[in-house]
Formats: sequence, C-alpha cells, structure tokens
Amino acid sequence: MLATRCARWPIRSPSGYMAAAVHAALDGKTRVGDPSKQRLRLRRFLFASAFSLLYLVVLGLFLTQGRIDTTTLVQATAVVGVLIVAFSLLFLSGLNLRVADPSLTAWQFLAAVFTMLFVVYRAPDTRVAFTAFFFVALMFGMLRHSNRHLAMLAAISLVAFAIVIALRHATGHDIAVLRLDLLHFIVLVVTVPWFVFIGGHVKRLQRGLSEVSLRLEHIEERARRDDLTGVFNRRALLAAMEDAKQRADMLGEPLSLCVIDLDFFKRYNDEFDHLTGDEVLRAFTLAVQQELRTSDVFGRYGGEEFIQICRDTPLAGAVVDAERLRERISALDLPISRLIGRLTVSIGVAQYVPGETIMQTFARADGALYRAKQRGRNRVES
Repeated sequence: MLATRCARWPIRSPSGYMAAAVHAALDGKTRVGDPSKQRLRLRRFLFASAFSLLYLVVLGLFLTQGRIDTTTLVQATAVVGVLIVAFSLLFLSGLNLRVADPSLTAWQFLAAVFTMLFVVYRAPDTRVAFTAFFFVALMFGMLRHSNRHLAMLAAISLVAFAIVIALRHATGHDIAVLRLDLLHFIVLVVTVPWFVFIGGHVKRLQRGLSEVSLRLEHIEERARRDDLTGVFNRRALLAAMEDAKQRADMLGEPLSLCVIDLDFFKRYNDEFDHLTGDEVLRAFTLAVQQELRTSDVFGRYGGEEFIQICRDTPLAGAVVDAERLRERISALDLPISRLIGRLTVSIGVAQYVPGETIMQTFARADGALYRAKQRGRNRVES
C-alpha cells in the first residue's frame, strides 16, 4: 500500500527539475534573447564599418603618391558612407530579421567587394589594397558562412574582378595594365580556394572547441549540484559562502546564514525505506526553491542538513525568512505525513560579523540549530 502511495506521490526527480529549469531558461532566452542578438549584430556591423573606413584611409595614402585621383576617392567615400547608413537603418529598424541571415554578412561582403572593384576599375594601382582587404573580408565571411557559401561569395568576387578587367581593357586597350590585371587575377584564383579550405578547417576547429566548452560547462555545473535534489552541493555552498563574505566586506552589506535540518528525518528511512526518505528530501527542496529570493543561495550541506545564504539581509530579516520557511514546510501536505505526522524543520540563524571567517559564522548558525533541536524542534533560533 505504501509503495502505491509513494508511486502516486507527485514529486519530480532531480533530473525532472533540472530539465524543467533548463527548458524555462531556454524559453526565457528565446523571448528576451533577440534584442541582445540584434545589438550584437549591430556591433559587428560597426566593427566592419571601421574596416571600411580604414580602407578609405589607405586610399588616402595612395592619393598622396598619385596612384588614385581625388574624384575616385571622393566617390568611393560617398559609396561607403551610403552603404554604412543603409545597413545601419536595416539593423536599427529590424528589417534585417526578415531575411535568412539577419547578420547580412553576405550582403556586407559583396558591398565591400564591389566598392573596392569600382576603385580598382578607376585606379588600377590600388590592386594591392584590394587583395589585402579582400582576404580580410573573406575572414569576416568565414565566421558566419559555411565553406560552400564562402566559396560562392569568393567565386562571385572573382567573376566580378574578371568583368572589371575586361571592361577596362575594352575601354583602355592598355596591354601593360591588362598583363598586370591578369597576373593579379591568376594569383587570386590560385590562392582563394586554399584560403576557403583552411577557413573551413579553422571553423571546424572552432566548432569543436565550442562543443568541448559547452560539455565542460555542463560537467562543471553537474559537479556543483547535489545528485538527489538538484540543488547546490556542499562544495558549491562553501564557495558561495566565501563569495558572499567577500561581497559583504566589499560593499558593507549584511549577510546571514540559515542552517536548516529536517526533524526526525531518520524515521522516514527506518520506518519505511530510503526511497521514501529521498522523496521527502526532494519535496522539501522544491518547497524551499519556490519561495527563494533571486539573491539567496540554497543547497544541501549533507544528509538532511541544508544551508540558505541570505545576502544583503540582517539577522532580524533572516529570522523572519526562516520563520516563514518553517511555517511553509510544516504546512506541506505530503502523503507520507498522514502516516507519521507532518514534516517539520529546525533552523539556526547567524549574521556574519566583519573580521570573522565565514566558517565561524556557519559554526554560530550551526550552534543555533543545535539549540533549536534541544528546545523541542520545529523552531528557529539565532
């Protein structure tokens, strides 16, 4: 009969709690993550705009050497300015979100390449600048696009360069310039595929490193959690207490600790079984987590003993919170309570005194818990 009641006990496993928490977190990121992603896209675009302005500075150096005329430089500056304004409006208005690639990386790349090819058409001696900035633009594209897409963008650029060479030869008939253009074009045709190939390899390495990083974060998070209840474990609590102490010392804010112990917990294991005791622990931690403040840290110190770190909370406030928690736990309607009585807790509270170690504060809270046990349990002492 007891097994049947326990089986119907609507208490999730720790993995269920963790899955629900992760699901909620992901939902939250989906809801609120778009504005932050849009800001990131805008920052990336501004960085690319700085790259475009640097190109104009380089063209200015070519002007000082008589390798480009003033009219071409002014026209290139006007084109760059119009493109920066146009892309800025797309990001600020949110119109970029309507396309498959909201970062507009391909469009930015092609706009930069066509602008540089316009300059090369008007001023052939700027080929050197085109080559250098073309490969930098490819690096930007490599971060956002697959090998296939990057190869397509590179192919479009090379075809456009070939058209520029043909148009210039058709209008100028300068064989010396044509030879230099063709040599330059052949160098690009030979080197670009290798760049795309290496870029794909780098991107695969980056993806692998990202996956490893996520796995390590997951392992680290699991190492900080109690396997049974899903709350912070002893190691994580000790680190959190030390962090809270340092924060209290730095900001001069109060800090209190609550040491919580489930009364007569041993009877659940002795009179029934350890699975029943596990369910009681999970029900208790769920009830506590539902009422925690965002600034509080809660975890299992060991066995049936738990700790609540109350940051920016003086002793009086922590005692009030502890009383509220004690009343909430004693009011829990657990199926097992109908057989052996309601679940209750005893709580010891202490406030951190500047100059002492956090373990000294913990020892005082633990002493207060001992007094609560001695004075009848189901009470709060400080």
